[in-house]
Amino acid sequence: MTHQVTAKSNIDFGATGVDEILQNVAYILSTFVMSYPDKRGRDRKNELEVPFNFVKRRNTARIIDSIQRFEPRAVIIDVEYVGDVSKGKIEPVVKVIVNG
Repeated sequence: MTHQVTAKSNIDFGATGVDEILQNVAYILSTFVMSYPDKRGRDRKNELEVPFNFVKRRNTARIIDSIQRFEPRAVIIDVEYVGDVSKGKIEPVVKVIVNG
């Protein structure tokens, strides 16, 4: 079964099974590279000057790498983006199959 996952701020500490795996993927999506103090001054300005398609590919690679590293029970099928690029509001939507 394929599941669509987006970023999530609420955590259910009692989640188990498939719900736990999907919650872990959602939490990974909610953790942005820019939230790390080490990255603050370096990447933000450069990413504003780079075309969206390049940033999208780079961000997709980061998402896939993070999910494979931290939640290997989720197999990534696709990464899409929803929102309005012109307003700077986009959100990744990851389609996964759960192996577990």
